[in-house]
Amino acid sequence: MLNSAAAQIPETEFQREVFRRLAAQERLASFAEYVQPWYHAHEMHQLIAFYLEQVVRFLETNGAEGIENLLILTPPQHGKSELMKLFAAWALGKLPDLRILMGSYGADLISDHSRAVRNIVLSAEYQAVFGKRSSMSEPVQLSADSRAVSAWDLAAPHRGGMIAAGVGGAFTGRAKGLFIGDDLFKDHRQAESQDYREDVWDWLKSSVRPRARAKVMVMTHWNPDDVAGRAMKQMVNDPNADQWTIVMLPAVALEPGEYAQSAAEQRAKMAEGIYLPLKDPLERKAGEVLCSAMLNTTDMAKTRATLQDYFFSALYQQMPYAKEGQKYKREWFKIIPKLPDGVKLRFLVRYWDKAGSSSGDYTVGVLMGYGSDGFFYILDVVRGRWSSYDRDKKIQGTTQRDQRRWGHVPMWHQQDPGSAGIDSAVATNRMLVGYPAFFELATGSKEIRSEPLESAMQGKLVHLLQGAWNDIFIDECVAFNRGAHDDQVDAASSAYSKLLEMIDEPVLPDDQVVYLEERVSISPV
Repeated sequence: MLNSAAAQIPETEFQREVFRRLAAQERLASFAEYVQPWYHAHEMHQLIAFYLEQVVRFLETNGAEGIENLLILTPPQHGKSELMKLFAAWALGKLPDLRILMGSYGADLISDHSRAVRNIVLSAEYQAVFGKRSSMSEPVQLSADSRAVSAWDLAAPHRGGMIAAGVGGAFTGRAKGLFIGDDLFKDHRQAESQDYREDVWDWLKSSVRPRARAKVMVMTHWNPDDVAGRAMKQMVNDPNADQWTIVMLPAVALEPGEYAQSAAEQRAKMAEGIYLPLKDPLERKAGEVLCSAMLNTTDMAKTRATLQDYFFSALYQQMPYAKEGQKYKREWFKIIPKLPDGVKLRFLVRYWDKAGSSSGDYTVGVLMGYGSDGFFYILDVVRGRWSSYDRDKKIQGTTQRDQRRWGHVPMWHQQDPGSAGIDSAVATNRMLVGYPAFFELATGSKEIRSEPLESAMQGKLVHLLQGAWNDIFIDECVAFNRGAHDDQVDAASSAYSKLLEMIDEPVLPDDQVVYLEERVSISPV
């Protein structure tokens, strides 16, 4: 029941108070502003609150409606942790039998979060919405014997409550509930540590997932292989894996060309651990900041100038790319929409770096040409993890397509050492009987083989034809030799070296030269 003192409040003010309490029960943003009068739910917070409400809806309907798994990628200094604490308290008001499992990178930090949620439940404002001063038939209150800050219960007849744990901590013995993960990585050092990434992922799989009816993770996307990146990769590659609704809020709205151009391109990037929205969730204009009241345009510009591109891209834009290696520089890469008018491709080659399984390294085929203008053109990159059978079918299909589209395209591939490598290389050539297919034993390190292409790139002699493969190719080159993969670099280096050999040979007869008017755009197979 509403407090009897309300009878002394003027009717219009009383009605306003009733409306605010009812709105707080139904809407998270309204609840946040009611229980913490200093809090203001800006547009970005209202959007996040809407998605969080859908998670509670999933729990209310036992999965018939709403969102089961929600991933929110948002920059620091924008109030995400405060909203998560308010969300936890609101969810307990809506579902007082719910057990909330809250996790973060540090036990002390998450204990502070848990204490803050408990204090919200104890507050007079909360009690006016869900507690003894509300219209709730069974008020939500803290149990009298719940004194621990990291584990506490609601008073009977409710069975809900909260338990908080840092990464690696236990939720053992607790009923299934709602997991809220708030910043599972402290900083870039943790995110760049392969061992720590494995620890976080294993903890989520072994301790969190078996005890979670629904999951919310809000974080900064530090690394393509952090838990956000792995969740993306898993859901793209395995339809039976947890499927996440992703809300990605870059600090600065992207330029038109930076969005995914299709759902297929979006999923291709997710397979690399990067999420590109199809449009801005807040319908901002390019360059507009996320929340000017929290970090305005001037402050954002200062922040961007202070940070390296790598850190700003990950920390604020939620688009981590591999940190630069010691070889290729991002500014060396020039993407062109089509080949220049009048340019004839004098030589072409498709070079394959083959992987032997559907896990680990990638199979990559780089199509590169040498033009009559003296420039080299990377026209297409085919890349994937396939079984040996599927890999061979992909190579065969790509070779056939190259010949139909471009005419005379020699196909080269690397021979692995040993007799098994020779047998595999011979088998590939037999599969391509009737086509110009060759193999060679690669010698020297990949770093040495890469040097001629690096020199040509630095000299602005190599251009990339615009395609969906551009970003992944550039990111790998820029990360070389510190990145997780180098298959595209090796295939491109080998294609370039092979073209250099071909340039010393007589030019192709005119009927084998591909002219501009005969060309069509390249699309990945």
